[in-house]
Parts: sequence; C-alpha cells; structure tokens
Amino acid sequence: MMRLMKKFAGLFLLVSVCGGLALAQDTQTPAPDQSSSTEPAKPKHSYPTPKGEISAGFVYRTYYGSSAGSIGMIGAYGSYIYDFYKWLGLEAEFMGVRGTLKLSNLPPEDLHVFTALVGPKVYLFGHHRLDPYGHFNYGAGILATSVPEFAGYGGNAGATAVRAWQVGGGVDLSIKRHWAVRVVQLDYASAKFLGNGVPNQGGKRVSFGITYRFGER
Repeated sequence: MMRLMKKFAGLFLLVSVCGGLALAQDTQTPAPDQSSSTEPAKPKHSYPTPKGEISAGFVYRTYYGSSAGSIGMIGAYGSYIYDFYKWLGLEAEFMGVRGTLKLSNLPPEDLHVFTALVGPKVYLFGHHRLDPYGHFNYGAGILATSVPEFAGYGGNAGATAVRAWQVGGGVDLSIKRHWAVRVVQLDYASAKFLGNGVPNQGGKRVSFGITYRFGER
C-alpha cells in the first residue's frame, strides 16, 4: 500500500508541475512592444469552466487471473462529467476490456471485464490549456468468462459481479474551445472477482482519449 501511495504521489506531483507551468503561460502578460509597429495584439485564449464534459477513448488494463499472474486487456471507456465548480465535478464512467487467459494443456479462456463507476473529479488548477486532475470512482464490476469445447468436454460460460473502485489522475490538453485531448490517465483499479480471500487482485490502467465540453459556468 505504501508503494502504491508513493506512485500516486509522484503522479500528482508531475501533473501539478505541468499544470502550474500551463497556468503561468496562460496568465503571463506580454512585454510591451518597443517597436513602432501598430499591429494589434493577438487575443488571448480563454478556457471557461464547462457545465458538462463527454469523453471516450482507449483503455489498457491488467487483470489478475486465477493462475496468479497478470494479463493485459484492451478496450474502451466512455464517461460523462458534470462540473459544479471550476475545480470540482462528478464523473460517471463505463469501461469494457477484453483479454485471453492461456494455461498449459488447457483451452484459452476468454475474459471480459466491465465496470460502471461514479465519483468526484478534482481539477488541480481549474480549467486552462493543460488540465491535470485526480479522481476516485466507486461502483460495480462484472467479469464474463467463456471456455470453448476441449478434449470431449463441452464449453461453458459464466459471469461474476462484485464491487469495484479506481483511483488515479491524468492530464487533458485543450486544442479548441470545446475540444480536448486526454493525453494520459493512470489508475489503480480493484475488483475482487476471485473472492475476498485472494490477495493482490488490483490492476493497473492506462487510458487515452478525446473530450468534448459543452455549456459554460
């Protein structure tokens, strides 16, 4: 747990520094022009606080399988954020990823992990060109498994539903007034599909995507 906390402390330190540099750049006053040119000053970009945000993109997530090893899973996420203030929003997210668990002398097991989570999202410096943020989400997770026919045995499928949560943060880069790129989002996710008696069932997650912002506070 201490190692995990140190990792996320390092993440928030990094995004905080990046956000601070972006904030300074956005608010910097240009030096007076010493020349006799009468060219008009370029308008500054403004990044108002939106009422809502919709984001979608790619997800890579690790899964701790029954073989006591982690496998990589890929998929997509979609989220909606309602912003109460320039620094605080409520996020609802759905994610789905797929992977294959391969064991010696056994058929491959097809795995699908789905999560539906909700929780607070905190913008460390409000809304600017570069927006570092942190969040915590809690909700439900579903693991769907299927095994094909093998050596005369019929295939089977099943599903397990458990409580799930994730904590992490990331950085959004504004490219237009209403559009931003999710440069990266890093999370630690937990869903104990194998039961509470099995330790170390957490997974690491990396996400990239695009964000559309609408409305204005």
